[in-house]
Amino acid sequence: MAHSTPFRFPDPRLTLAATCMITLVVLMAGLVLSHTPKEVFAESGPIERLSAAYLILSALLLAVLPGSSRWHQVVLVAAAGLRELDWDKAFTDSGVLSLRLYSGEAPLVQKVVGLLVLAVLITAGIRLLRRDLVPWLRGLRAGQMLAWTIALILALHAVAKSLDGLGRKLAPWGIELADWTNKVAGRSEEALELIAAILILQAVILIGNNRHRA
Repeated sequence: MAHSTPFRFPDPRLTLAATCMITLVVLMAGLVLSHTPKEVFAESGPIERLSAAYLILSALLLAVLPGSSRWHQVVLVAAAGLRELDWDKAFTDSGVLSLRLYSGEAPLVQKVVGLLVLAVLITAGIRLLRRDLVPWLRGLRAGQMLAWTIALILALHAVAKSLDGLGRKLAPWGIELADWTNKVAGRSEEALELIAAILILQAVILIGNNRHRA
């Protein structure tokens, strides 16, 4: 039986063009108005804000898609957006993803809430693997644009995470990076995460259009 979305999803090409234009305008405005480029790449800067906005918008769009339950996708994408806003650290002493919260002397309420959040995220992750991994692999073999967009998103996040704290990661191996190299690595991480957020929104638009044609 065919399903229809509550509203018609826009054309993916127009969405990508509009998203890129908005990103360009916001970043140019940030560069013009900031005292130094560092402010553009800083936490709570325009790059992180844009990443969070695209991720939260993606989660909202996933939430209104009819058909099979996608709550796990909504949870994971929304969590990524809230993490860009530092919500994972905003309500606890050490952050819900930090081992110090559970091994330290944080209030019991914070530990319980943190464990509940982790339980939801782990459950969503397991559900994602069980329900979506095989269809995604099939889509890759079939050359589907959605599947390959998701593959690119995963690759971007893998590279971005490898650049996060690159100097700290290489220090145990006796490799010391120059300040300029560390700075470039950190800025590259933020840029790659922004591109990934744009592509996540694009993937959701593709899903919505596929549902509309079904």
